[in-house]
Amino acid sequence: MIIYGINPVLEAIRSHPDRIQFIAVAREQSARHQRLIGEAKQADVSVRIVSTEQVDRMAGRGVHNGVAADMAESGYVDFDDAIEKASFVVILDGITDPQNFGTILRVADGFGVDLVVTPEHESVGLTPAAVKASAGASEWVPVARVTNLARAIESLQKKDFWVYAAAADGDRPDKIDFRGNVAIVLGNEGKGVRRNVLQHCDRVVTIPMQGHVDSFNVATAAAVLFYEVRRQQSQ
Repeated sequence: MIIYGINPVLEAIRSHPDRIQFIAVAREQSARHQRLIGEAKQADVSVRIVSTEQVDRMAGRGVHNGVAADMAESGYVDFDDAIEKASFVVILDGITDPQNFGTILRVADGFGVDLVVTPEHESVGLTPAAVKASAGASEWVPVARVTNLARAIESLQKKDFWVYAAAADGDRPDKIDFRGNVAIVLGNEGKGVRRNVLQHCDRVVTIPMQGHVDSFNVATAAAVLFYEVRRQQSQ
């Protein structure tokens, strides 16, 4: 798999240098490129100085900042193993935009989410575009893929998790007790949380809106809810 951009490649060096086959850096370099090259050498990662056109080809014309890395395929963690050590889980029900997925991973890393769960089908995964959008957070946040979200929710509930779906006609986040084991379910950008998934959740949480639009982008909603979870858990 190819990842690109200074921040994603830096975090790959810092977290999983053994998965990097080589890093390609354009000849036109800044001080940030030099720092990246230095960290790569310290981690014993191969660096190739190439033309900008070669980096373009590797990145598929994505915004690469003159850096791309050839890596072994991103590894998904095992769901059953991961929930044994988790207390804050995020479930993404059909997120299809890699920018949203990457941004949610970045927010998840910022608020210390232990695990992000996605379905195997009709959902974006750890693609190069999602990794780029995460600004390197994808290298730190464990992601599991499951065949059935309803069964995954049932498994969490057996582990004493309370599962909250972000949807309309629910309770305000500040009126819910988020202490203890928590799982937040976020739905598809257009359709929201599917009915069969919603029916398995314990409660619905709704972010109150005071403006002229009726909802936030899913990644923005994630930031609001994750903050409230951590705010309560820190008290």
